[in-house]
Amino acid sequence: MNIKYDFDISNFTRIINSDAVPAHDNSGLDLEFGNAEITIKKPYIDADGDQMGNSIFILHDNGLCISMRIESGFLFTFYREKKEDGFKSLEATSPEHIKQFAWQTWTAIVDYIKKAEEESDSEEGSYPAFKKQFGMYGVPYDLERLFELESELGGGTYADGFYLTTIDKTGLKTYSEEGNFLRSFIEFATATAGGSTYAIWVINENLDKCPVVVFGDEGGIHPVAKNTEDFLRLLSYDVEITVGWDSAYFYKGEWREEESENRETFIQWLKANLELEPVTTDEEANLILKAASDQFADSLYDFLIKYDIDVNEGFEGLQKYRSLSAFENNFQGREIPRELVILYDFQQHYPNYAQYFLLRGYELSILRNWSENEAFQKAIIPFARATSFGAFYALWDDGSGKLTKDMPVVVLDRENGIDVVAENVLQLLRLLTYDIEPVLDGETVKLSNDRDSYATSNNIEAYIEWLMENFGIEPVEEPFEEIIDLAEDKFTDAFWNWQKRLL
Repeated sequence: MNIKYDFDISNFTRIINSDAVPAHDNSGLDLEFGNAEITIKKPYIDADGDQMGNSIFILHDNGLCISMRIESGFLFTFYREKKEDGFKSLEATSPEHIKQFAWQTWTAIVDYIKKAEEESDSEEGSYPAFKKQFGMYGVPYDLERLFELESELGGGTYADGFYLTTIDKTGLKTYSEEGNFLRSFIEFATATAGGSTYAIWVINENLDKCPVVVFGDEGGIHPVAKNTEDFLRLLSYDVEITVGWDSAYFYKGEWREEESENRETFIQWLKANLELEPVTTDEEANLILKAASDQFADSLYDFLIKYDIDVNEGFEGLQKYRSLSAFENNFQGREIPRELVILYDFQQHYPNYAQYFLLRGYELSILRNWSENEAFQKAIIPFARATSFGAFYALWDDGSGKLTKDMPVVVLDRENGIDVVAENVLQLLRLLTYDIEPVLDGETVKLSNDRDSYATSNNIEAYIEWLMENFGIEPVEEPFEEIIDLAEDKFTDAFWNWQKRLL
């Protein structure tokens, strides 16, 4: 039997939640099959505050009535053979003709919803078709609202060359046909009339927090916005982005005097709905691009080389931060841990050995994102990239005279704070064998709960072998129990008390 017809909570919920069932109309979806009338309703709260809907109601003209509904997580089915009868539970021992009618009607409903969804999905420019390309993540809130606006105004009428649309993977496949690569980008709009496209780089389950990149029609992949909010501000500038292998930028110039017919409507919509101010100059637009590049270009570069994609142009500015001298400068005359010195040498021969981890140099001004206090800046020693979001690892000098190799390791995330992650450098190197990036939620360190969605780092096996050969350390199996929890128990209170004194 085809499981799509199984009468269970999963299939019932799928029917109720289908886009074919109105979401903002409490009267629901009305159908007629033969002599039967069917009403399908999504859950809603009535005027008295009671939970209603979440139901399928079937009424035959001979008086037979069947009610299907989910309540408190359970699926209930009742029938009434005549108007004067009371409702009874539909069970295996119920009359055969009633069970047969219920089954025939249920399968007809399943077939109708499936056909309606397929027709809607295939309709060019439809929201279901647009939504489908975002898969399990769902459409980011900002883009969902923008789709509603574009449906009223029309694509290309409020931002030059921009249309929200469905895009297949044909263009992406010219870079790589690896499944993990293709799943890592969701193209959602045209960027230029020539065929450049905008895409979300999926590095977080919450797409609103993911960067937007541009794929040039003649080549070039560049970050353009740190998130969808910054991206919408770029659209308000109302000029096509210029994309090449080496760079992406906005230039309006004097020639661009005519604005899109609905630009002013779009600007007012931005202010009223999202409280965003429009971009008004080339400099302002390109500052948004620079902010995205500063935070994401470094990790995007390493992501692309994982798939053997040509990155010889467009990322030249990163190389100065990857030199040995830049790395050594992090320590400002302090002794560099031997473990990191020989790891840097390994990194030169085996790039991409742990998820987004990279020994590199940092401008010490980066610490001003947390504090202008000089004591804070002297005690925190950045030395490696930690995440695709640009968070980084640093040593904490607590002033007790520890050697740098014995200082606790902290991770600093621009948006979510700071936390202790390992007791010392060697423990961090062991943690890297887990091959997953750390995530801060504002309170503590977490690891991705979707490890299977990450492509294994190219040289993780070589790294594990290197670690065992040089330090006799086995890979970590339980990262929290073996490393993170121990470090937090040992150092978190002291670290937070220290921060309070300085911040």
